[in-house]
Amino acid sequence: MDELSFRRTIYAEPNTTDPDIIQAANNDPAKQAFWDEVKAMDAQLAQAMNIPVPENFADKLILRQGMDEFTQKRKKRPWYVAMAASVAMVVGVSYMTLLAGNNGLANDVFAHVSHEYMNKEMTMGGKNVTQEAINEKMATFNGSLSEDIGEVVSANYCYLNTIKSLHMIIRGKTGLVNLFVVTDNKSKELEEDFSNDELIGTSFLLSSAKIIIVGDDKEDVSQLQLVAKNAFRF
Repeated sequence: MDELSFRRTIYAEPNTTDPDIIQAANNDPAKQAFWDEVKAMDAQLAQAMNIPVPENFADKLILRQGMDEFTQKRKKRPWYVAMAASVAMVVGVSYMTLLAGNNGLANDVFAHVSHEYMNKEMTMGGKNVTQEAINEKMATFNGSLSEDIGEVVSANYCYLNTIKSLHMIIRGKTGLVNLFVVTDNKSKELEEDFSNDELIGTSFLLSSAKIIIVGDDKEDVSQLQLVAKNAFRF
């Protein structure tokens, strides 16, 4: 598939399951990286629309309504119009992130570990990820994975707001666990332990990078934390 056709399809539908697109991305790391970035932007837009709108805040309400209309109409627009609209929406995402305060990064993490998002990530990958493939991506963070951390079913770059991360989905004893690698200077606001009604999160520093682990089972999260502290090198 040529570059222009690939990009048109991704801009029009970031979460496409078109076999030709998946094959093209698997065969070309540059296409895969581009797809990851566009898909991450799309996830940010979805997250922004799900942030509760405070009472008596008309401007935020108008922004929310505009985003809802954008979602309904996006698939009907030409790819180049969708791209322009996405750029405009990023301004809204940044605004909502500022309003979120110190919970901003945690909210971004939670948005990337929804079942819907993880299913799309695993569908795009199509197979288990080797340690060699992970280390190719870890080079971006000047680090490496030196030991087995379990069955990694997906490993892709994603953006937590504006922070580039490596997002791995790992099979735990009771379900799937998410692990993010980010640079420390971009993630200082994130608390060591955080959670919401459904998910448990923890983070720790390894030299120049921070490891973030999130899942719905406390034992799975704790076990992966112990393994990860010895498995990653920076």
